[in-house]
Amino acid sequence: MTVEMLTGSDVDGMDDEALQKAVEKTNVFARLTPEQKTRIVSTFSKNGHVTGFLGDGVNDAPALKAADVGISVDGAVDIAKEAADLVLTESSLEILREGIVEGRTTFGNTTKYILNTVSANLGNMISLAIVSIIFNFLPMLPFQILLTNLISDGPLLSISTDRVGEEELSKPKNWNMRLISRFTMFFGAISSIFDFTTMILLFVVMGGNVPLFWAGWFIESTLSEILVTFSIRTKKRFFRSRPSKMLLGISIICSLLTLFLVYSPLNTFFKFYPPNFIILLVIFGELALYFLTVEVIKNYFHRKYS
Repeated sequence: MTVEMLTGSDVDGMDDEALQKAVEKTNVFARLTPEQKTRIVSTFSKNGHVTGFLGDGVNDAPALKAADVGISVDGAVDIAKEAADLVLTESSLEILREGIVEGRTTFGNTTKYILNTVSANLGNMISLAIVSIIFNFLPMLPFQILLTNLISDGPLLSISTDRVGEEELSKPKNWNMRLISRFTMFFGAISSIFDFTTMILLFVVMGGNVPLFWAGWFIESTLSEILVTFSIRTKKRFFRSRPSKMLLGISIICSLLTLFLVYSPLNTFFKFYPPNFIILLVIFGELALYFLTVEVIKNYFHRKYS
């Protein structure tokens, strides 16, 4: 690799336009004054780069302040530490890489939580609003809605432990509200469609048994939000991205808890009447179809909008 070098005297001999071009092909800067260091850092910023500067002396303070991220060390002079954004307490730059990975992992998992929760809640809200006009009974009691949210949020709270793909860690991400809005509309609509399908099925077969309707929709709405997490959590096919053990374990526990509340003696307290085996199989079939639909639409969505 060819090494291009600029010294402080070279920098002084350039105007701003010439320096903007020169820094892009320079590997080494030497014999710089504090003002020249600051000018070089500012020039990189003007060129659209995110700048970092590592220094520990008094002469480094102006450049540390000018950089997007100023980095100093625990043994640096006080003025350098005060000007820096980060002060390393260990003699290794590896901690910076680990911090970046951790930050991008946190951002990725937070995005998963928002996409899943907002799209699912939008779908349920639309479904509830419409069927409340059509039916002569409440499609779900208020405490049943709260119970659904409580159980389905269990796995989502553990999504902070989830793995994030290398493609998500390779570069920084910013909040993309347009993408989030489109995602919410796409997958909220899919959630509503399958909610309506379940409600029509239950309405037809319940024979006036409202607790049966409540139980069936409680199972479908709770398990669908838990299940779809494993599709939404990755842009890849779900089987190509392994979830964390905690996410998988809590999802299984919350799914079993959902069925337990419907089929145990506690069902009378929650005003549920357990669906028979045939209805339960149909609900599971709808859940499988819902998951596959999200997988197909997800692939199309990310190709077009991400």
